[in-house]
Amino acid sequence: MMLGPMGRVAHTVRTGLSVPWSRSIGTGEVMTNWKKCCSTHNQIKMKTKQNTIIFTIGIPLFVNCRNLVKGVVLTLKSFALITLLYSCGEDKKEVKELSADTPVDVSAKGKTIMAVFAHPDDEIYVGPIMAKYAREGAKVQVVTVTDGRYGTGQTDLKPGDELTALRNEELNCAARHMGLLKPIWMGYHDQLKLKDGFFGHVPYIQEIMRKLDSLVTDIDPDVIVTWGPDGGSNHMDHRIVGASVTQVYLSKKQEKNVHLFYVATPSSHLEDEDEKLLRGVSDDYLTTEISYTEEDRENTILALQCYKTQYSEDSMKHTADRLRSGDQKVYLRPVLKAGTKTNTLFKVD
Repeated sequence: MMLGPMGRVAHTVRTGLSVPWSRSIGTGEVMTNWKKCCSTHNQIKMKTKQNTIIFTIGIPLFVNCRNLVKGVVLTLKSFALITLLYSCGEDKKEVKELSADTPVDVSAKGKTIMAVFAHPDDEIYVGPIMAKYAREGAKVQVVTVTDGRYGTGQTDLKPGDELTALRNEELNCAARHMGLLKPIWMGYHDQLKLKDGFFGHVPYIQEIMRKLDSLVTDIDPDVIVTWGPDGGSNHMDHRIVGASVTQVYLSKKQEKNVHLFYVATPSSHLEDEDEKLLRGVSDDYLTTEISYTEEDRENTILALQCYKTQYSEDSMKHTADRLRSGDQKVYLRPVLKAGTKTNTLFKVD
């Protein structure tokens, strides 16, 4: 078998073996070199990846050792050259199952996290991982929906503007300690006007949802974190805010791959069966476990200390002790993303 100039180039790239331009090669030599290609597939693959040749005679031709059968007809002046290339074999891929402890090399730098909660101080629940990702270069934007005007537990102030202004200051103080962006204070009425009944509450929530939709567009997050159906503590405001964020997320096709997570307490961390029912989430659903450092934890404890209207000295100490004695993880449930359509209730992928 005779190979012309183009054939020699293809043969050289195909096998990684040089053929002198001054002579032709026979069928036996081609077969020998083809076997060498197969026996040194991994080596040849790396070589040809670095030396991919592009022919621009008629159409582009990319030649390497892994192609399936490709026939390329190139017309050059008065002759046609047909080159057939065969695959030398398939790479064997090793599939490793990721566990919660498996390190995943996904950089947070340049990413944006949008954390939407009902009240100032709710963000403490995920504070350690917000501090972690901010430290690693992500932009972390907390959005607080209500003004917290009814949070009078540790203050002599009455519900009203003076208390809401103080709670806003506490929120900004906490964000600074955790390295977050200045929080967005939506300022809606604490308890979301539930006392006003259907015609007061429902239009109010609809207004909040429209505003949340605008914020998602403006912030353009890679990740959204909020409350799930449990609301963390089963608080009505938590559950309503989480449901509103979820509806905004599900209402449209995402222009980019935005991930929505519910933060939750694993049922295994709760002893009381009634507590498990009301606010626990089975560990099987909490498939995202994020570890954090002591530095992230201590910055969160400093943030916690900003909330003097919400925590007594004893409750602050108790919360700090619980953080320090825990497993240094935050548990989240990813919301099901768009998937394959089905026509049965009994098969969900």
